[in-house]
Amino acid sequence: MKKSYFTDDIGITKEEDSDEDIEETDVMDDEARSIQLTNSTPGMNIEYESGASSVLAQAESRASIPPLEVTIDDIEHADMDISQNQANNDNAITIDEKSKKREKKKAKEEREREIRAAEERQLEKDVPRNADEFEKLVRSSPNSSFVWIKYMAFMLNSADIEKARAIAERALRTINIREETEKLNIWVAYFNLENQYGNPPEEAVQKVFQRALQYCDPKKVHFAFLGMYERTEQHKLANELLDKMSRKFKHSCKVWLRRVQTLLTQQQDGVQPVVNRALLCLPRHKHIKFISQAAILEFKSGVPDRGRSMFEGILRENPKRTDLWSIYLDQEIRLGDEDVIRALFERAISLSLPPKKMKFLFTKYRNYEESRGDKERVKSVLQKAIDYVNSI
Repeated sequence: MKKSYFTDDIGITKEEDSDEDIEETDVMDDEARSIQLTNSTPGMNIEYESGASSVLAQAESRASIPPLEVTIDDIEHADMDISQNQANNDNAITIDEKSKKREKKKAKEEREREIRAAEERQLEKDVPRNADEFEKLVRSSPNSSFVWIKYMAFMLNSADIEKARAIAERALRTINIREETEKLNIWVAYFNLENQYGNPPEEAVQKVFQRALQYCDPKKVHFAFLGMYERTEQHKLANELLDKMSRKFKHSCKVWLRRVQTLLTQQQDGVQPVVNRALLCLPRHKHIKFISQAAILEFKSGVPDRGRSMFEGILRENPKRTDLWSIYLDQEIRLGDEDVIRALFERAISLSLPPKKMKFLFTKYRNYEESRGDKERVKSVLQKAIDYVNSI
């Protein structure tokens, strides 16, 4: 019997189209947002995302949390004309709006964590022991995928597979149509149920997958389905699905990054052809985002030379992007070669950039040397910063 998890990681972040904001996305940790419960059935784990429970404080509808944005605003010269000042004011307003949005998203993420923890405590304190108790619970929390999935697991633990399927169908009919994430959680649980107990499994799970495509965001469903294949080590089916996704969502940076990640994880060749094909398919404004994150994957997969080559390429074209310098430096700092790190810092601080960007680089350099505990090198960095200030 295949290794199975009862739900998939479905927290798909919304892509940012702007290449001004580069996140050091840890694509390989995509599944970290899901909460995992262990079923009493040997070998069966239950994963799910947040489930809103009306028994708890009234929670807002779930929403995926976009990646952290890193914005760098330019400091222009004092003698710029009126039109340049107006442009800077508009830019400052935009950055302020983005900052407010990030704060709201962080607050919502914190609420999500609190709700998840409360739901777990609630069930741990008063675990339903029979179907009647579960029925009361789903009536009190009809939109909570958390509760429905626990109910399905209870039935599977009792070896009543048909009842578990019936509960999945009830959940899909009951959960409010606006609760997209909750519904998707149930579809993913349904995928895993059929993947383990379907007859035959491949055909049964495909039928559920095709149904889910009609009701949920297609890209999210594909990623959820792919996650199920990867966790149950059905690599051939996972690769076939990735090929289809590359054709269907060819303008998606996330899809191409997942292909690169899969090749690196499976230690297969062919990363460079995939990168080249991605750059042909992706809109130009997504190229920097894709290349920088693919380079991060190369560093983390133990191929730093290819990662360096990618970063060097985009920095030749975009030498003033301090966000790219910062990400590049972070990867080298993780590897720990001090000579390489200091050489890269020296290159960065020798650039001719606006004062605010130079302050960022000098501060990062000083913090690195302070973490090494070398006071003489810290003084050296501070002196270089003073020399820069005196030169402008």
